[in-house]
Amino acid sequence: MNTDEFDKHAQDNLSIYGSVLTYSKYTLIGVIITLALMAYFLL
Repeated sequence: MNTDEFDKHAQDNLSIYGSVLTYSKYTLIGVIITLALMAYFLL
């Protein structure tokens, strides 16, 4: 994606969006691991 013609506000929004995506990805992985460990130890 070419972001050369974006203004400063759009660049900031894009970086915030990218960090939120990364954070939510790691959170989802953590939740899945937690659920898998709970299932393993409870069953």
